[in-house]
Amino acid sequence: MIRSSTIFVTGLCLFIALILFRVKYEVMALELQHRQINRTIQETKETLHILKAEWALLNEPARLQRLAVKYLPGMKPLKSAQLISFDDLLGGEAGYDKAALEDLIAEATINNDAQAKHDKD
Repeated sequence: MIRSSTIFVTGLCLFIALILFRVKYEVMALELQHRQINRTIQETKETLHILKAEWALLNEPARLQRLAVKYLPGMKPLKSAQLISFDDLLGGEAGYDKAALEDLIAEATINNDAQAKHDKD
C-alpha cells in the first residue's frame, strides 16, 4: 500500500511542476514584451536621429537667408526708433517718442499696402 507521505510528496511535486510550467510561460511572455519594448526604443532613437538631422538642415543659415529673401522681400532691418523698453510700455518716466512711433506705423502700413497691391497685380 502507498503511504500517505508518498502521496503527499507526489502531489507536492505535481503542484511545483505546474507552478514552474506557468512561471516559464509568464517569463517567455515577459521576454517577448521586453524585446518589443527594446525594438520600439531603438526605432524611436533612430527617428530622433533622423529628425535632428532634418532640423539641422532646415535651420541652415544660408537656407534661411534664401527663404527670407524669397518670401520676405519687403522686410528691412529694425531701426533703433522702433525699439522701446518694457518700462516705456508701462508708462515709465522716460516715455517714448509718440510721433516717431506713429510715423513708423504709417510707413509700415503704406509699405504693406503697396506690397499687397504689387502682389495682387
